[in-house]
Amino acid sequence: YNIAIKCATITPDEDRVREFKLKQMWKSPNGTIRNILNGTVFREPIICKNVPRLVPGWTKPICIGRHAFGDQYRATDAVIKGAGKLKLVFVPEGKDETTELEVYNFTGAGGVALSMYNTDE
Repeated sequence: YNIAIKCATITPDEDRVREFKLKQMWKSPNGTIRNILNGTVFREPIICKNVPRLVPGWTKPICIGRHAFGDQYRATDAVIKGAGKLKLVFVPEGKDETTELEVYNFTGAGGVALSMYNTDE
């Protein structure tokens, strides 16, 4: 039938790593599944008879689909240890000109960095 059912998952933080004795802080299980599916996620509605509907006359379920691709689901992050410049560099295929953007100038102890993307396809 080409369908799957996924139970709720926990994206581990430092507390979950200790609690479940994980070997590392794994990336989001939800994001991993979205990447395998190329980002399309559909949720089947759960209808509860004791919860009033916003539109009382509506009798059919509403299924919401969203395209969850790239951005936070395939992001790359890094711990920055110390002072220095964080740059974003794009190297176009088959061309010599690169685009380089200075994102942030870290001072002192550093911090964290995150890079995200999406496509026009």
